[in-house]
Amino acid sequence: MTKNEIEIKVAEVVDYLRITGAFLPNLRKVVERKVTAEAAKKSGIKVSGQELQKIADAFRLLNGLTTTKETQKWLADNGLSLESFEEFLETNILVSKFKELLEKKASKTKYFSNPAVKTLIHDSIYQDWLAKNLE
Repeated sequence: MTKNEIEIKVAEVVDYLRITGAFLPNLRKVVERKVTAEAAKKSGIKVSGQELQKIADAFRLLNGLTTTKETQKWLADNGLSLESFEEFLETNILVSKFKELLEKKASKTKYFSNPAVKTLIHDSIYQDWLAKNLE
């Protein structure tokens, strides 16, 4: 028997994740994404086909998937449908847009008065400046 002939059931993966303590944190991430995507939709946020295409292109580029055939093989190798891949990417966009909406509505005074947040923002601004000036 070769390693390609080993059958692994989804229940075995779930059991492994539960035993190693990785199941609940990842389940929580999935739930958070779903809740946030639904809130984004309810607030009127939409994802255009152009936005979806742009993020799909970026994902493929980051993962070295330069042709349609490579992408289809990658999806098949990972047991994913094109629909589930697109849903994942759409959720990423919805979550990102919803975070931006929350930021616009948030009290800047409340967050900027927190010294740790202020330091983090200052460091982030500095790192952006530094990256541009070291090019």
